[in-house]
Amino acid sequence: MNFTEYSAIVRAFNGGVFASILDSYDDICDAQDQLIAELTSKGAVIKGWKVVEDSGVFILSPIFDFQIFENKGTQLPKDKLSGIEVEICYQCSVPLLVSDIEYAISHSQPLVAIEVLRPKINDKSYQSCDFYYNFGILVSSQPITSDFSLKSGQTYDYSISAPDFFEQKKAVLLKGVQECVRRGYIDDFFFMTGSLNGLIETDICLGKNEVIASNGTLISVDVV
Repeated sequence: MNFTEYSAIVRAFNGGVFASILDSYDDICDAQDQLIAELTSKGAVIKGWKVVEDSGVFILSPIFDFQIFENKGTQLPKDKLSGIEVEICYQCSVPLLVSDIEYAISHSQPLVAIEVLRPKINDKSYQSCDFYYNFGILVSSQPITSDFSLKSGQTYDYSISAPDFFEQKKAVLLKGVQECVRRGYIDDFFFMTGSLNGLIETDICLGKNEVIASNGTLISVDVV
């Protein structure tokens, strides 16, 4: 599957069934599972999840194989994007049993990622449903162990020295893994645990964008 095929399926799905996720959590999960089943039946493979909490509502949004970009050397078209966000990700093997979740999480290392966003595919959709506006993601191959920066149209410095930084992120990871187990999504996934800076709009991130840490450049992407 490619992004054009994906967009057509998402745009047509139930006429915008994701207009709200506030009425019934079970309903939104059922609708999401239906859409995931349709996409995977046509060849899409889930590689990761964005874990979202908004207005007291928790939801997972899947990231598929065709949305994964090489973390160095990728060029992205400026006219397709609304901007980028920097996230902390965890690669984690989702177990079959709830009793094995703690072990799986304890063996997950933090990675940094750039999420690439686009305007909504379906303007009726609720804002937390990233089916409708995730364009793709670049994930570092090395873990984050110290503070780091994003050099874009300007420089953004990120501090991870707070003693509870990773504890907070692992709490988000825990919710994501628990939900995958509950809904039967068992595999090795990455989990995006929340934007660190909010959206950096396209006019700011034109050109080269690099995530740089003490162990070198972890991600490099050109918006052209």
